[in-house]
Amino acid sequence: MINRTPVLMAAAVMIMILLYVVAVLHAFAPTPSSFVSPFPFINHHHHQEEEEDNAPTEQATPVVDRSVPDVGSDPHNLQLVTRRMRYWEWGPALTHQVQPHPHKYILFKRDCGGFNNIRMAFEVFVTAAYLTGRTLVIPPPEGWYLIDNGPRTRMRPQPGDTKSTVSEEGTFFDMTDMATKVNMVSMKRFVEDESEELGIPPNAQNLLETPEQWADADVITQGEYYDHHKALDVWLTEDANKRNVALKWGTGGHMLYWPTISKVKSTRTPESRMLGFRQPVEFSDRFNKQKYLYFPSCQQDQGSTQDWRYLIQVGSFVQFAEQKDEVNFHRMLRNHVHLLPSVFEIAAHVVADIGAFNFVALHVRRNELQYKSSFKSATVSLKNIREKLKPGETIYIATDETKEDFFNVFRKEFRVVQWNDFFGRNNGKFKHMVNEIDRKHEGLIEMAICSMGRIFFGTSLSTFSAYIRRLRGYVRAPDTGLFQHTNYNRKDDPGKKNLPGTDIFHDEPDIWEELD
Repeated sequence: MINRTPVLMAAAVMIMILLYVVAVLHAFAPTPSSFVSPFPFINHHHHQEEEEDNAPTEQATPVVDRSVPDVGSDPHNLQLVTRRMRYWEWGPALTHQVQPHPHKYILFKRDCGGFNNIRMAFEVFVTAAYLTGRTLVIPPPEGWYLIDNGPRTRMRPQPGDTKSTVSEEGTFFDMTDMATKVNMVSMKRFVEDESEELGIPPNAQNLLETPEQWADADVITQGEYYDHHKALDVWLTEDANKRNVALKWGTGGHMLYWPTISKVKSTRTPESRMLGFRQPVEFSDRFNKQKYLYFPSCQQDQGSTQDWRYLIQVGSFVQFAEQKDEVNFHRMLRNHVHLLPSVFEIAAHVVADIGAFNFVALHVRRNELQYKSSFKSATVSLKNIREKLKPGETIYIATDETKEDFFNVFRKEFRVVQWNDFFGRNNGKFKHMVNEIDRKHEGLIEMAICSMGRIFFGTSLSTFSAYIRRLRGYVRAPDTGLFQHTNYNRKDDPGKKNLPGTDIFHDEPDIWEELD
């Protein structure tokens, strides 16, 4: 009789080994939340196979303290003030997000205006990528108007520095945090991956990927980068028009209905003041099948907000069929589409020195603004805001006015402080920090400082002022009313106004109030 015991034991051992190997492979296999993107620009938050169902999926939220940091008892505490200003780390967290379609893309061309015009349009493109789950393709770095080129009274290079510079979204925004909710990739990597399928010509493929590459390149190489970028723009315009995927959705003439026009009309149509004369648009089935969709800002001789410019306060761009989706969208914007943390950390030094919410913030635009009706004398500005001021209080003035004595009428009655009082190279209180500050960030830092005043007065028709007001909503400033030094402000004016949805200079308060 054959003894089968050794055979059975050997088989049992083999089975145990196989089970162990399977367990090890499963433990170390990449999951959607831990997958590291092959794209070098920035990691995707996940890179799953495409699914037809684009419904939001529930996400496990780690248990963290998201209570509002209370600066009232210690407004000069730098650590506490910094925590309050890093608003995306507290308050309601995002609880679900859209399934990704990483091999379908949103492409865009940057707006042709200054920083806040570029920011507003960028928020529209981020919104499109977030809602559809498509990958957002970041264009090559280039010169930004009033940042890298154009007439500048502030944020100019140091004397003797004649090198040209370029910028991209990562120069100003926390792209790492943004990438946790929106897939992103550089245009260079997009072209490398998709050139064969899309037929992108060789003379449009040698693209710049980072501003550092531009700084390190010689003039000839910079010229090659520039030529290839321009050739890509030409190809993309022609290809998008041929495929009919260039979205002529200028935000002054169009409002996105999500998820569809019919769904919104049957459940939650917008107020007439929000829709205005805009036409509803949607990501139709035809669009959803396309490899890419393109937002060609400033096409056809710069265009207008009726067709090729996407300038709007982003909360007024979309009408949601479900309020819960709108709330979640607002949370995504607040918590993941924000400026670099260093901007707020530098600004916190000034705020802690003056005292959080213990000063008046005033933005006076005097030079780099096309609307000359917004230019007022200091005497008129003081008259317009006087009723809301306290005797002798501190006023922080963010301005591009170059005359040192321009605000003397304010100084006669109030303690006036400005940028150079803190960051002047010779006598600034924090002059030791000056070399740490990127000149391109000066305006952003001043916006962050103004967000922490007890009250804020902006300049009419200024998108710089508009963004300050939104930041004030995000940090939960004690007063988020709409006040301007260019208009008369009564003492009892609450600063609440029902403005049209197409007003690009003012945010709808829902964007910071509708979070819970």
